[in-house]
Amino acid sequence: MADFEKTMEQYSELLARISSRKGVRELASYLEKHGLFKAPASTKYHLCVEGGLLIHQVGVAKLALKLRETLMPDKSEESVILCALFHDAHKVTDGFGNQTYDKNNTATSDRQPYFWNTKQLGFGGGHKSALLISKFVDLTQDELQAIAYHDGPFVPSWDDIKSDPYPLTLLIHYADMWSTWVIEKVKTRNFKGTFLEDLKTELF
Repeated sequence: MADFEKTMEQYSELLARISSRKGVRELASYLEKHGLFKAPASTKYHLCVEGGLLIHQVGVAKLALKLRETLMPDKSEESVILCALFHDAHKVTDGFGNQTYDKNNTATSDRQPYFWNTKQLGFGGGHKSALLISKFVDLTQDELQAIAYHDGPFVPSWDDIKSDPYPLTLLIHYADMWSTWVIEKVKTRNFKGTFLEDLKTELF
């Protein structure tokens, strides 16, 4: 598990860079307590393995920081890291005691490793993340939009802001999509059609 330990170290380093922000440590502790380090990034798509969510969020944060250097150098690193590192907080828990995913203990190569927990709060993913994070951290206007609408035009709610998305929203969306559909997809291509139980250690 040395490779996942590397991700844990990177997560800790990123978290330390924003830990002076009021509520961030409490948010991280809450998510860690409710399964951040074991949650998958999806039910059957990208990084649908234990620990997949952490790998994804660290990857998005690292990429978002690179984009910031070129596209938004005046935007604080704190805002970029906060939004990128926790944009998928809703994939851990709904904030009301319900975990997001249930493990499919009978999963094989032709069945998805996780199921969506139907008992959780029925609310859009990005908006659920924004709601959860706001319980601990006082978000700025652009941070709130960036988290709530990080899925971009792939969700119906994008229509709410499609004529005026904030730059930070677009940056987090681009980092999320590139990480999901390019970096993670390329690294997992050889595993297509097989159960991904060992994927976590093959990503690096």
